[in-house]
Amino acid sequence: MPSPVSQSKSARWYNAEQFHHDRPWHGFDPASTAVVLVDLINWQAHPRGSSLLGLLEVGSNGQYDYITQRCSDLVLPNLAAVLPAARAAGALVVHTRLASVAADYSDAVPAFRPYMELSQAREGTWASEVLDGLGPEPGDLSILKCGSGAFVSSGLDEELRARGIDTVIHAGVVTNACVLLTAGAGFDLGYRQYVIGDATAAMSEEDQQAAERFMDSYIAQVVTSAEVVSAFAASTQEATAGES
Repeated sequence: MPSPVSQSKSARWYNAEQFHHDRPWHGFDPASTAVVLVDLINWQAHPRGSSLLGLLEVGSNGQYDYITQRCSDLVLPNLAAVLPAARAAGALVVHTRLASVAADYSDAVPAFRPYMELSQAREGTWASEVLDGLGPEPGDLSILKCGSGAFVSSGLDEELRARGIDTVIHAGVVTNACVLLTAGAGFDLGYRQYVIGDATAAMSEEDQQAAERFMDSYIAQVVTSAEVVSAFAASTQEATAGES
C-alpha cells in the first residue's frame, strides 16, 4: 500500500502511468505485459529438487514443509489459471531459470557455484527444466540467469524492451530472495510492476508476509491470482468487443 501522500504526488506510484489505489489495473495492457516466473524449475522448486532437499539435510524440515506445501497448494494451481489467461490475452510469459551454461559453472555468481554444481544445474539437465505444467509453451520466452535477480543476471531487460514490454507481473520462488531482487531491479529500470502474492513462495509465513509487505510499499503492487486472471479476461473481452 502506498505511503499516505497526496494523489498528485503518488500519481506515478509503482511506476504507473497514472496510479489509482482503487483502480490497480488502470491503463493495463496485456500486449505490453510480461508474466515473469522466477526459478520455477526442478532444482529450485520441485519437492525432490536438490535445493529443497538440502533443507531436510540440515534439519530445516519446517522450511521444507512450508515451501513445498505452498508451491503445491497455491503457486502451481494459481499459475495454472494465470498463465493460460495471460497467453490468451497476448501477454508474454517468461521463464527465468537459475542455471549455468559453462561446464565449470564459472558463469554463475561465486556464492552459487558450489550449489549449482552439486545440483548439476546446467542448461539441458532435469535440474534446469521448468516445472511440469508451466511450460514453456510456444511463444513463451525462456531465459537463463546466473544470479538471484533476473534483470541483473540475465538479458531480461533487453528482451522485454525489444518486445515493447513496460509492465511486469512477477511470480515464483523464493519470495524474499530471487523474486524480491528481480522486482527491485525492475522498479529501478522503470517497469510498472505487480507481484502475485499467492503465486510466490518463501520458506516461512513470516518471510512471505515480510517480503510482500516490503514490495507492496512501493516496488510492486501485490495482487492475487484471481485479480490477475480477471484483469486479463477483461482486456480480452474489451478487445473482442472492439472487433465486433
